[in-house]
Amino acid sequence: MKKGFMNLMLVFAVLFTAVIGASAQSKALSKDVKKRVKELKKEGWKIQASTTTLDYAMLKYRTYMEEDEENRIAISGIAEGKNLKIGRENAIMSGIASYASRAKAQIQGKTKGLISADNREASSEESDRFAAAYEMGVNAKIGGLVKQHFVLVRDMENGKKEFNVFMSLDEAKAKQAREEAAEEAARKANLKGLSEEVKEFIGEPVPAEE
Repeated sequence: MKKGFMNLMLVFAVLFTAVIGASAQSKALSKDVKKRVKELKKEGWKIQASTTTLDYAMLKYRTYMEEDEENRIAISGIAEGKNLKIGRENAIMSGIASYASRAKAQIQGKTKGLISADNREASSEESDRFAAAYEMGVNAKIGGLVKQHFVLVRDMENGKKEFNVFMSLDEAKAKQAREEAAEEAARKANLKGLSEEVKEFIGEPVPAEE
């Protein structure tokens, strides 16, 4: 009986500690979100075409991202324009293109001499063709995988508007897309195959925006 009571108290203690920790983390997140939202509002940003507030949208977005920090990748895109719909779409495409460009940069310097064990004599031109085709493939495949959270807009001095879209990407799905893009790029560049070294660093997460 006494042992059972002690075990029960231990369970309560663990749960209490977890609740306290989650509460502290939640408060820290809320504080950070408030600071960020204040900065955005000061810069003139407003949430576009939404029934919710910027404060709530940002908190919801940050909470979603931190629930799976290892697998949820933040992507943002910025574009200018006068038309609200076109400006938003251009910002989305800008974010996706930026991701694809970083994916290309990640592998471009490493592919020379590592294309495959059977292609050690591959020319620099072939490596460049592979990198370019890989970027195009990633751009095309990632578009259908990004999750759009909300869009900010602000007026510019030139009469146009600036759009800032907040998106996220599931790294597990993105990795599969990159691997498929690499295989297709190898075929377009007339390469016999990808070496294990190339496959390994293609599987690594794409570096975040600076």
